[in-house]
Amino acid sequence: MITIRNYILSALLIISVFGCAAFSQNENVNKNEGKVFSVSDASAIGEGKTKGTENVEKNKTSNKTDKEGINSEERTEFVASILETATALEGVPYVYAGKSPKGFDCSGFVYYVFKNHDIALPASSRMYDNVGKTVALKNAQKGDIICFTGTDPSIDRTGHVGIVVENSPNKPIKFIHATSGKKYSVAYSLLSKDGTGYYAKRFRSVRRVSPKN
Repeated sequence: MITIRNYILSALLIISVFGCAAFSQNENVNKNEGKVFSVSDASAIGEGKTKGTENVEKNKTSNKTDKEGINSEERTEFVASILETATALEGVPYVYAGKSPKGFDCSGFVYYVFKNHDIALPASSRMYDNVGKTVALKNAQKGDIICFTGTDPSIDRTGHVGIVVENSPNKPIKFIHATSGKKYSVAYSLLSKDGTGYYAKRFRSVRRVSPKN
């Protein structure tokens, strides 16, 4: 009897041990569920990395450069700095041949603004016909230099200059300049695009200056 009893106990013990091992193994598998990546998951991850790389490359190439090698971000910053300097001088009195914040004439004002951003321009309005590159009036942008004749439009040469502040569709071009007119100071004026008005009759050209000039 004792021998049979011992045999039965030994058999139960063996079953118990193997049963625990099997349970433990199943438990480990269950713990790892959700951590195993399928082939499709791996493909999705790889595709995500590829798309991310493509987006980075697109961002690198979206900042295009113009013919002068100036990228759009650089030009935007340049124009913003020019306008910040120019508009801060509103109200400075007109002084013939003036080139400082104590007083400006038209060319002295433009000269001073661009000089503050390391751009050397003429101090005489007569020399602006060859500055930068010519731009059509309809394509004028903020920061461009706008050229007019002097007070006598019959004299065919540049005699007055300013800086474009705004050019919106169906609206006159807004520019800032040192005027010897009624305002007799650095002030804003408007140029109509339809050829009518005081400044439209005197308009000569728009000049665009590069940050690398």
